[in-house]
Amino acid sequence: MPEERLEEAAVLLEQLNQQLKESQSAYREKLETVLFLSWLVLPVQWYAGNERLPARILLMTSYVGDRRHHLRELAEYFGDHLKQVFEMSDEFPKRGKKINMVAFLRRRAVPNTFYSGFKFIDTHEIAQEAHLKEAVFKHLSQKVLDGELTDDSPQSIKDQIESYITGHPSYQWVRKGSRGLGWDKFRMLFPLGIFALLMGGSLISLVLCFFIDSFLLSLLAWVFPSFVVLMGLLLVLLRFNELSPHIPGSEASDDRIREIVRRETNPVINEMTVIAPLKKGWIRRVFLAVSLRLVFLIRYFSYIPTVHTARWLQLDRGRRLVFIATFDNISEAYAHDFVDSERRTMNMAVIFSHAFGFPATRWLVHKQYNHRSEYMKGVRAHQQITQCWYAHNHELSVENLKNNRAFRLGLFRKMKESEIRNWLLRV
Repeated sequence: MPEERLEEAAVLLEQLNQQLKESQSAYREKLETVLFLSWLVLPVQWYAGNERLPARILLMTSYVGDRRHHLRELAEYFGDHLKQVFEMSDEFPKRGKKINMVAFLRRRAVPNTFYSGFKFIDTHEIAQEAHLKEAVFKHLSQKVLDGELTDDSPQSIKDQIESYITGHPSYQWVRKGSRGLGWDKFRMLFPLGIFALLMGGSLISLVLCFFIDSFLLSLLAWVFPSFVVLMGLLLVLLRFNELSPHIPGSEASDDRIREIVRRETNPVINEMTVIAPLKKGWIRRVFLAVSLRLVFLIRYFSYIPTVHTARWLQLDRGRRLVFIATFDNISEAYAHDFVDSERRTMNMAVIFSHAFGFPATRWLVHKQYNHRSEYMKGVRAHQQITQCWYAHNHELSVENLKNNRAFRLGLFRKMKESEIRNWLLRV
């Protein structure tokens, strides 16, 4: 977008942000698929010190359900706001032309790697499960005040909870289970399954080639060795790039940090957007792209206790890294979650070490000087102001959400006494 319109767009997004806060309940009903929405203006940045990366308007959403339905919902209930803001961009259709907002959003969408700390819970279930557990807690608390439950066994207490739920028509949804849970798991694990099947088939074919003369077996047998050789070659080329003199980035001013922290006033959940140009060299762009695809494959098995959602993507032909996260606590504590753990530091280095202003590495994961302080400096220097941020849920942490889901799934299910004791602790 034109640089001269950055401030105008930022003001417009700030006004929309205030409107979303004032009409939270109304938007919550309309935007049923939206968990989080971040909308910001990104100023011009420079790649390798001399290549201009243009100013942009970025809209990023974390949603549940079908992508097509999500885009239609945004276009229907958020369309006027989308049009008003995106009209400032050179990439938006000119005035007078018929605009298909869904097609525009689909066309401008960027592939990304996405992580969720609470998988397979939709917006309706967040409220339902929280209200369910709260009602059960009040019910049990009243029984305790009445002198009941004193000598009851864990199984007896569980039976009473289930009897209470059965007697309330408004809780009949509990027995139905979570909608589409199996299909959602299948969709998330399917890419990893295909990758594992391809690599496993290649290894088996490699062995069979010693006994069977087949062109197809020979072709498949080369897949795994080729992948290993390619990754090894990329790592060696990256090491040559790492030998280049490390250019430290500039630090964010105290005023800038205060402006960022001033916005982190939500009691439970806050948001962080970090956008940085990559370090010089095509190998950085390629290696990061491959790394993000591999992280995408294993996202089902990842878990960071304080992170609701996180997203990584590359913009401008791979020259920009975009990271956005919604998390419990404030950004300072959240960022320290990664540098205060040796394993997490290595995991983050796989991605963030490619961004300008972040610490230098050796063989990608081995730290060099002042790693923690340099990492925090890089985060603050490239942390952007998100002018407009919407969250469907403001009050429940990741652990609250997972706890509510585990309590619900334990209802009307046979358990051992030890399992029931642990389950009752979730109340």
